[in-house]
Amino acid sequence: RSGVQFQDAQLHAAVGEYGFTQVHENQIDEFHQLADELIEGEVAGPEALWRVQSWTGRALQLRRKNGKANALLASIPLTQAGVDALLAGEFGFANARREWVCGPTETAHALLSWGMAGRSPMDQAASLRGLLAVWYGVYCDIRVYARARSVEGEKLMSRLGFVPLGRPDGATMLFGSTGFPHRIAEKLSVRSKPISQEQFA
Repeated sequence: RSGVQFQDAQLHAAVGEYGFTQVHENQIDEFHQLADELIEGEVAGPEALWRVQSWTGRALQLRRKNGKANALLASIPLTQAGVDALLAGEFGFANARREWVCGPTETAHALLSWGMAGRSPMDQAASLRGLLAVWYGVYCDIRVYARARSVEGEKLMSRLGFVPLGRPDGATMLFGSTGFPHRIAEKLSVRSKPISQEQFA
């Protein structure tokens, strides 16, 4: 892995190819509104979203077309304490703590796919492509975790090669990666493919 100081630039370059840009404080409400519109169930509120973004500097990404937000991507780099909290069922949808997430100069021990969604099949595919680009280009040497809250989400996890790790929080299935999903990445590189609307936090 490249030095930690270069990770932010690498991440933004990776997702930029698919039209995503970093979310700033004045865009948090827009990000939250899109998530609330596209994702069923509990969605972290603007304050919780901004806390994580301000701590990490790279967790939230938004995609626009003709000035309108059409896709989102949220991925949280975790400290070892964050991994432990996630596996213990303590890390919920909106209760992230500073000691659980990595700041710009901290090395990630895992990545939590917090959420991704898009308005159209093309937007949804862009969100998945963005996740894969971040995973491959920045976090290739660590495990990725995700929560699926629907049957479609669980199918997506299976397609990505994730395995179920039980329900540490007693409610939502947690999945863990088993390696980078090269086959699906190759398929997505040649054609648009819809994905389910999911928040995995």
